Amino acid sequence: MTETKKPFFSIVIPVLNEEKYLPLLLRDLSEQKIHDFEVIIVDGHSTDNSIKNAKIFNKLLPSLTIVNSEVRNVSVQRNLGAKISKGKYLLFNDADNRLPDYFLEGVRFQLHVKPIDIFTCWFHPDSQRSSDKAVATYMNLLVETASILNQPAAYGAMIGCLRKIYQKIGGFNPEVGFAEDTEFVNRGFKKGFSFGVIHEPRFVYSFRRFRKIGKIKLIQKYALLNLKYLTNQKVDQKKEYPMGGGYLESNAKISPDFIKTIQKVLKNKGTRSKIIDKIRSLISLEENNP
Repeated sequence: MTETKKPFFSIVIPVLNEEKYLPLLLRDLSEQKIHDFEVIIVDGHSTDNSIKNAKIFNKLLPSLTIVNSEVRNVSVQRNLGAKISKGKYLLFNDADNRLPDYFLEGVRFQLHVKPIDIFTCWFHPDSQRSSDKAVATYMNLLVETASILNQPAAYGAMIGCLRKIYQKIGGFNPEVGFAEDTEFVNRGFKKGFSFGVIHEPRFVYSFRRFRKIGKIKLIQKYALLNLKYLTNQKVDQKKEYPMGGGYLESNAKISPDFIKTIQKVLKNKGTRSKIIDKIRSLISLEENNP
């Protein structure tokens, strides 16, 4: 692999105690079919062997840069990585993602065919279980539906953005405790920048939290957090949405007020035939995609 001065992608990876998963992602990056990218790891003072394991890849990834963040905050860490990046596009990755060897080549091709200022990608689950595939399809369609409704949403596991556009947006907001990823893409969209969802190629999303807590409990947890986000209520990131190797703890209880909020949101959601047709076509696409 050869280092380039002006990479197409700057892969920014915020890290906190990811000694098990980070090497797998770095191995995937070292095996990509294209090489015009740099890798920037931003560590939040991990107490395990995350950085020691990452340094093993210095020779396989000569573009690898490791920096320390004084603050353990995913937005702060992403912004720090973006600040020192050189690529045309920033590609923010979670440390437990997996990438097929054609992933960067495929994304670059899609951006060549249809340039986008800000984007996210559909994903596969990290297992072949039918239940995991169903959850992945559900999550992919949620992002797609939000885009159709001109209310862009994205999972922080994979967000891409032109570096010059990222600078105009102002980066991620460290004060946003939950859905900082969606807040970022929404802010960019409101400034007039384009947003898109890339269906292929797909990365592999880790379902480890789903397995640790249980799918239903986690979906309920995310639903509650999303309601707080939609109703502009403050989220305590440390207690309710820890980043990195920590697991979500299901401490929240759904109050009657939140039930009323759900009902209000459902009543306000009108049915639009074009949107419904689009969603149906996407569901059909997923059903035919083994």
